[in-house]
Amino acid sequence: MECIEIYTGLDGHSAFRTIHAFEASPVMFKGVAVSLSSPQPCESVLMHEFDADYVLGWHNPPARQYVVVLEGELEITVQGSEAARRFEAGAIFVAGDLQGTGHTTRAIRSGRALVVNLRG
Repeated sequence: MECIEIYTGLDGHSAFRTIHAFEASPVMFKGVAVSLSSPQPCESVLMHEFDADYVLGWHNPPARQYVVVLEGELEITVQGSEAARRFEAGAIFVAGDLQGTGHTTRAIRSGRALVVNLRG
């Protein structure tokens, strides 16, 4: 599956790129054919609830994270030509810009996101 990753470029600024995550393969599960990805270890999982006026200024995530937007809409801004991207309900993105200038997060519509902090 393709998703957007926020990463730190060689110039120390955060940027967006498309990556492939959670590649699923067909398997049989209790006699039923399903597509599953390989499991990925994580440190913690938390629920982030945000109001429509939520704004978090320039920051770096505490760990590499999968962010799954369940409700609402978030706008992530980085410096440079690809200034902002919006993520609506159903979107998954990776916050991986652990160093450098970081990014901002702003709610366009209130909602919730599942945040999965990955290991190492």
